[in-house]
Amino acid sequence: MGDTAWDRKAGRVIEIPGDEATLAIGLARGDYDSSGVLRGRYMCRACCQDLILRAIKPGAKQVPHFRHESSRECPASAERQREIALDDQVVIDLRDRLLHAWPGATVCLNLPEDPGRQEPGRVSPGWMPPAIVVSGPDGPVVIERPRKLPDPEAVQRRLLAVHARYGSGARHVWFLAKDPLQFAKCGKIRVAPRDRGRDDHVTVAPTEQQLAIIAAGGGVYWLDGQQVLVPYGVHDFIHAPRDKEDWNFTDWRRGHWHTDWRISHPLPAPDATRWGLAPLSLHQMTSTKASFSLNEARDLMQRLEDVQRARWRRRRADARELYATNNPLPTPAVVDAPGQLTPPAPPEQQDAVPEPPAASDPAGGQVPDESSDQSDSPGASAAPPDRTGSAPMSEPPSPPPVPPSAPPAAPPPSAVPAPPPYPPTTPPAPLPEQRPRGLRGMLRRLLGSW
Repeated sequence: MGDTAWDRKAGRVIEIPGDEATLAIGLARGDYDSSGVLRGRYMCRACCQDLILRAIKPGAKQVPHFRHESSRECPASAERQREIALDDQVVIDLRDRLLHAWPGATVCLNLPEDPGRQEPGRVSPGWMPPAIVVSGPDGPVVIERPRKLPDPEAVQRRLLAVHARYGSGARHVWFLAKDPLQFAKCGKIRVAPRDRGRDDHVTVAPTEQQLAIIAAGGGVYWLDGQQVLVPYGVHDFIHAPRDKEDWNFTDWRRGHWHTDWRISHPLPAPDATRWGLAPLSLHQMTSTKASFSLNEARDLMQRLEDVQRARWRRRRADARELYATNNPLPTPAVVDAPGQLTPPAPPEQQDAVPEPPAASDPAGGQVPDESSDQSDSPGASAAPPDRTGSAPMSEPPSPPPVPPSAPPAAPPPSAVPAPPPYPPTTPPAPLPEQRPRGLRGMLRRLLGSW
């Protein structure tokens, strides 16, 4: 990198060597700011003094360079000169990459604040490196590439200067460097865009300067090598439990499901909790000549919005399922159909006391009942003689008959009849006559027939 200076006549930053073919040698004094004061054409950006351009003629023994009018050395501090040189180098590197991506496009370095009116030796605080101005088909594109983010006052001055110089239709784009402290604060977020694989996006907490750029209609991006990070809004919230929902998941995969988020795009909303960063290659972003294309990043953001409602429904469905598992419904009671009576339970059966059997005579016959021997018929006064021929003995008079007692109460009806005390006795069937067999049997049958 050579020397850089502010060209009051052209209103842009020039580089030596590189732009000397269109420049005038020496101080080249003139009234460049319409103030009536003659000043040199070239100004040092570190100390605001006039510069002398030397050794630009063909055949010069030295390389083209600038020299201060008052002395050989710049009166600004070495630290300030070093910071300006580093800032300019970062901007020039991005300018060269854009020239390679957009061949034939008009790209130049500029200072929208017009420091040519600055008094020599008086350096304004909050200075910023030059911007890259691209003449695009839809109007100028002003590109900022600060090595580190300036203070909020410097950012506001640059925003107002760009708007005043290039109009409200100019696009103002900021490519920031990654701040390790800012990137390590919020961590990452797991995303699953529609029809794409899972990925982890870095999230950052926006600063006051970045919010001011978004509020002014500008674009904030992070440039890391060949990768560009495009922000979108992340709005964190907690699912409010609804009726019959239980969010107390015990497994590790769903333990954090009650905390969720929604997206705001293409620009982050002012009330976003944090910013998520969608990765995009610089080649994709510069695919359209002299204009930045964010189609890939915006398509990715739309896919994230498409899946967020499905994610919410899935989590609420699992919460309802967990509630149903932890709170089962009671078993309904069995109700008889109309007109159907449930039979009463059978009463407890008591052991029946068996009655003694009737007495029998020695011969095995039944003993007649005494009451059956007395009869009211006239012919029943005397008993027939027995086998021995002895007269029958007169029997003593029977006691008066006992009046019949009240019939026993009928047992209560039961569903199952009680079994009888004893099973009924059935006399054995007579055996068929057995005839003797053999010779003796034949003789007996002959003798008997006689």
